[in-house]
Amino acid sequence: MKKNQRNQCWGEAFLFDILHLGLYTAASSGRVWGGMAVKNKSEVIKHSAAIHMQNNITLLQRRAWNALLANAYDDLLKKDKHAMKVKDLMWTLEFESHNEDYLKEALRALISCKVEWNVFGKDREKDWIATTLLAEARINNGVLTYAYAPTLREGLHNPRMYARLSLSMQNKFGSKHAQALWELCVDALDETRKYGETPFIPLADYRKFLGLPEEVYPEFKKLNKWVIKDPIAEVNRVTDFQVKAEYKREGRHVRAVKFKVHQVARLPKPAAKSRQGVFWPEITDMPTAVRELKDAGMAADEAWKIWQEGFNYVEADKRPTNLKDNPEVAFDRYVLEKIHLLRRQQEAGKVKNITGFLRTAIKKNYANPEFVVEEKKQRVKEEAKAKYFTERKRQLLEEQRSEIQTARDKELHQLCERMAQENPPLLEQVVADLFKENPVLKKACQSGKSLRENYHEKPMLRVMVDQYFMDHYPERFRAIRERYESQIVALEQETK
Repeated sequence: MKKNQRNQCWGEAFLFDILHLGLYTAASSGRVWGGMAVKNKSEVIKHSAAIHMQNNITLLQRRAWNALLANAYDDLLKKDKHAMKVKDLMWTLEFESHNEDYLKEALRALISCKVEWNVFGKDREKDWIATTLLAEARINNGVLTYAYAPTLREGLHNPRMYARLSLSMQNKFGSKHAQALWELCVDALDETRKYGETPFIPLADYRKFLGLPEEVYPEFKKLNKWVIKDPIAEVNRVTDFQVKAEYKREGRHVRAVKFKVHQVARLPKPAAKSRQGVFWPEITDMPTAVRELKDAGMAADEAWKIWQEGFNYVEADKRPTNLKDNPEVAFDRYVLEKIHLLRRQQEAGKVKNITGFLRTAIKKNYANPEFVVEEKKQRVKEEAKAKYFTERKRQLLEEQRSEIQTARDKELHQLCERMAQENPPLLEQVVADLFKENPVLKKACQSGKSLRENYHEKPMLRVMVDQYFMDHYPERFRAIRERYESQIVALEQETK
């Protein structure tokens, strides 16, 4: 991409070319598009015109949407609907087991996710589109059929500006903010120089990019930690990028942030397993707020809508500001507080419409001081439980370590016995030396019995003889010690 094109895109508006529309993929034949050859379907071309997604989707939903669009690209203008085998989608996302229920849940979320985007042409005319990420989806006999809105299909098919992304790389991220930042950095990178930087992004625009209202994390310190520093650390850890943030200040206040990216000559460390093994893991990917709202009786599409809007769903003058957790955890806790209030009101017989009550309670931030009290009690209970399990874990570790040490000492003694049996003069010399150093030890032995008999029957003598052997002939015992030491180290690693 020419530099003036990129600057034009950035200069028009930061609405935000990194968030998440416009993939292109070529066949493995090495087809050329936009003057750039695409080697295979592990690489995709992603639209870098100004895009602003109003709502949230989960990390795995975002990955799935990228993969589905890559699959559909060549036929976007030819077909109204597109098809992909569920197993192929799983393979692309590097998941192996089946969980169609959650896949359906994810697709419903993509259908309900509203998107606004602006495309700036050469004449700088704005083409505004409002739609959803998917128009419909159907699973039948292991095949997923899906469609996009007609206007969106046209907009997606011919991006003027683009960044090359790796579908396999996106599977390495554990945070949606980190993936979004990575895409931003890919778009900014000059591949020839292995360096790139974004312009200064006003914090207000960066908040919009991540779906954070002004009232959430008004203190820059918290905003900086959760949505700038932590994502940078993850990008630097899992990719071959080294990203740094630069801040623009007015007096003592930070007003904008710029990201500088270097592509370094190293590959990301391989994961311990090549495949993650759980397709659409509900526990880790389905937001707690969505799951709890559904369990409370709210319809799935309504629950996803509330989560997607996050604190933007709450009336501006009612939004909490003293948040301590990261954005997702903070909103999950906020919703849990309202569900707790719902259940208290249900017990009192004051709720006729669950969805209506929850919708209003979340929008207007109904007070629920009892939640804080019960949360504190629950936290004390969980801390006590955690303390118990930690102590029990320590006890078990000590017991297992003691068993290993007992087995080690037994084997060391057996070797000492063999040395004494194979070399009687050595035993006589050792005992003589010990008697000379400790006359009391000689008196404890029975004069009518041989040295070997006393060695076997007198614990004090046996211990001192064994210790003499191990101190003076350490190489004979090294293999035994190392073997058992490795067992102790492995035990301690497993119990961390």
